[in-house]
Amino acid sequence: AGTLYGNGVYLAEAVSKSDEYTCPHGANGIRTILLCLSCLGRVNYNDEKRPDGDALASSCKKEGGFHSILGDREKIRGTYREIVVFDEDLIYPGYICRYTRVT
Repeated sequence: AGTLYGNGVYLAEAVSKSDEYTCPHGANGIRTILLCLSCLGRVNYNDEKRPDGDALASSCKKEGGFHSILGDREKIRGTYREIVVFDEDLIYPGYICRYTRVT
C-alpha cells in the first residue's frame, strides 16, 4: 500500500478499491478483506493532485485539529476516494469477508 496521505490505516468507500490490494490464496483463489466500522471524527478533506502526506498526517495529531483524511482521488483522477485514519482505536473490524473474483 502507498503512503500518499501519510502513514496510517487506509480505508475505502468501494470494495472494488479494497479488492485491488488482495491476493488469491489456495487452489480456489480465495481472497480476504475486512469490512470495518470507523469513526472519522473531524475530516481533513484533500483534493490536491500531489498532496503533502507528512503535513496531512500532522494535521491529524492532537494539535492539528483533525482525526482523519479524505483524499478525493475520484474528483481529481476519476478513481476512488481514500480515507486515512491514524488512530487504530477508531476502527473496528466488523466482518471478515472471503470471496473469489468472478471473471
